[in-house]
Amino acid sequence: MFDPLKKRFYRFLKSRRPFNYSQITDQLFVAAWPVGENYTEIVDLGVRLVINMDWVPPDPKLSEAPMQVLTIQTRDSPVTPMPLEKIWMGVRAAGETIAKGDKVMVYCKMGRHRSATMACCILISQGYTAEEAIQKVREKRPVARPDHASFRRVIRKFEKEWLAANPNVHQSQ
Repeated sequence: MFDPLKKRFYRFLKSRRPFNYSQITDQLFVAAWPVGENYTEIVDLGVRLVINMDWVPPDPKLSEAPMQVLTIQTRDSPVTPMPLEKIWMGVRAAGETIAKGDKVMVYCKMGRHRSATMACCILISQGYTAEEAIQKVREKRPVARPDHASFRRVIRKFEKEWLAANPNVHQSQ
């Protein structure tokens, strides 16, 4: 059972950062801080994997079937770049989910940097160039800032690794 103190904590966070989301592609969403109260809305969107890019654990309700939560704890800091191993973990999980025809929602506190960066990397794995991915996320979620220098570097590094690991994949130009 969800203890009352945690429940109050999640309500407090939600009141400070209300849930909102943007659909980036048919199968990919970027969001700001979903909580258990948003469970039905998220499931109704067809989301089956929620990727939490925040250091705060997700609301346990979000892990109830048919959804799964992958927590990739990261900090939103230009001083501490997101580790590529964590990006790969999210991209692989998203790829498996999307390959089954299901949808993915990536979130962090504001849906601006970490979740947008992960979304860009997922798009790269689907054939976008880094610049196309950044542009697509910015277009579909205007509050997102994956083009901030420190996040752009991570996206470009991932693109380089992705292309090296998948030499037969062709990106759009």
